[in-house]
Amino acid sequence: MRTGWTFLGISHQGTDLEMRECLVLEGHAPEIYRRVLEVADEAFVLHTCNRSEIYAYGVIDDIAPCLLTTFAEVTGTAPAVLGRYAYRLDGQDAVRHLFLVAAGLEAQIVGETQILGQIKQAFNQAAAAEAVGKELSMLVQAALAAARRAHRETGMDHHPVSVGSAAVALARRSFPDLAGRTVLLIGAGEVAELCCQHLLEAGDVHVVIANRTRQRAARLARAVGGLAVGWAEIDEYLAKADVVLSSTGAPHEVLYARDLKEAMRRRSGRRMVLVDLSMPRDIEPACATLPGVQLHTLDDLAAISRAQRQERLREAEAAEAIVLDAAGEFERRRCERQALPLIRALRGKAEDVRDAELTRAFHRLGELPEGERQVIEQLASRIVNKLLNEPTLALKECALREDGESCLRLAADIFKLDGPDWPQEA
Repeated sequence: MRTGWTFLGISHQGTDLEMRECLVLEGHAPEIYRRVLEVADEAFVLHTCNRSEIYAYGVIDDIAPCLLTTFAEVTGTAPAVLGRYAYRLDGQDAVRHLFLVAAGLEAQIVGETQILGQIKQAFNQAAAAEAVGKELSMLVQAALAAARRAHRETGMDHHPVSVGSAAVALARRSFPDLAGRTVLLIGAGEVAELCCQHLLEAGDVHVVIANRTRQRAARLARAVGGLAVGWAEIDEYLAKADVVLSSTGAPHEVLYARDLKEAMRRRSGRRMVLVDLSMPRDIEPACATLPGVQLHTLDDLAAISRAQRQERLREAEAAEAIVLDAAGEFERRRCERQALPLIRALRGKAEDVRDAELTRAFHRLGELPEGERQVIEQLASRIVNKLLNEPTLALKECALREDGESCLRLAADIFKLDGPDWPQEA
């Protein structure tokens, strides 16, 4: 019986855009928590534009089948199909994966920091579902701390990157000078904010922001000196925009080829660049077939990421070393904690014997000066501490083994220690 973290997920690494779109977990978290918590002690669902992942803590062999069937059923995918794309990690490998993800080292845009906020949001959602306990709290806090340290202690932040910076870089491949151009942002969330930051650096760009909640679009527009428009006005500004950056997070497409075809007719042949930053996609793929339209998707960000990665490779390698070291230390301490109840029980038993023998000895010796009593008591304590030192280290080492729980149960039997705090047979 192995207790620890197990993980099942898909990402841009090994899963194409069309399949990722079928395996979106956004909106399914409540159902996932309901099912997984029937067999797991704690759980965590992480969904971003390029990954869908479920982490769970408990008896690994019980949890793993549940993760596969749950993932498949909530996404309407056959388990055999999901199995071709999803990857599973157990124990330290699952911990290491989350640490790398938090640091942006598994991201399509290597080193991006948007993931930190996404992990916090996912953690809060898990807490609302009562899926958070001590283990998940410590895991997420340690992963975020290691990520911040990796960014702080390496040069990764000297060349900041994000989905927003990559999207603007894609647009500049078609329009190297964005000054004087009109950029329409559909959606006013975090990704749109990141895009706006980099558009401001491009010079005098006319930024138009459309959002279903006009008030939110207005807040962002004020911050960047842009124009907020209502959802019904999108068609009007499609005819004027040179670049469209869409990041609504809607569960369905919001921009269709029929709408764009009319806009292109009114543009008199002027080119338009579309960048779809959502998962599921915002923009109907058929838009790419229209004359004068260039459509980019999340997968096109990979080329930008590769170029940036060459500049950041040394920093990323240093950051990875920091993160993996932190992940290993975290898992080592988690395993050692499993031995603590047994270590305390063993020490308690030894100290009971020590106290009983001291009482007997002092009774036989009669009245002694206080100084002499202290010398005898200190001698007895030092003997106990020295005798327990090697067994204590051995129990911690047992906990680190793959069969650590079995070793601890055997030690409990050997030392005749019983109680509810250390691992028991299922």
